Amino acid sequence: MFSVKQWKLALVAAASVSLTGCFESEYEFEGKYFPAEGEECTTPSNPRDQDRYLLEITKQVHNGNALYAAKFPPASMAGVPIASVQNVSPTDENELRFNFTKAEESGMFGGSAVDIVVSVIPNQSKEGHLWLTKAESTTVRRGKVKEVDLLENLRQSVDIGIKGACLRKGTAQR
Repeated sequence: MFSVKQWKLALVAAASVSLTGCFESEYEFEGKYFPAEGEECTTPSNPRDQDRYLLEITKQVHNGNALYAAKFPPASMAGVPIASVQNVSPTDENELRFNFTKAEESGMFGGSAVDIVVSVIPNQSKEGHLWLTKAESTTVRRGKVKEVDLLENLRQSVDIGIKGACLRKGTAQR
């Protein structure tokens, strides 16, 4: 028969093992991510793609929970701020989903409302890489809605992987 002290030790050991497992599986998302090509995530042939980061993820810890924010420079081409609207935490599938939004401006020279959603997951087969699994834009102007799958548009012009576009964590290649 086990004593109360042995039961307490067993519970502490079990809790430690389960907590250690949680922290070990946490992906280190923070960093600058550059485009990579194809399923193998090779260095892009275009030198411009080697120098410009596509996504920057920063981490903040709040009450013991990791929260992530992102910068997505391509959002500026749609007149949207490049910083994500809010901090997010990973889903159970280790996905991060960032929103970049610009409200509609009224008046004669007003602009469209634009919302860009970007989702990433860790690339399980290549350390330090993410899959960009979703990149969609919704634009509303004068009551008309236009939705664009940016990832699908990218797929038509560049070799990307089946799961999405590969992003390499690091620094510029040149």
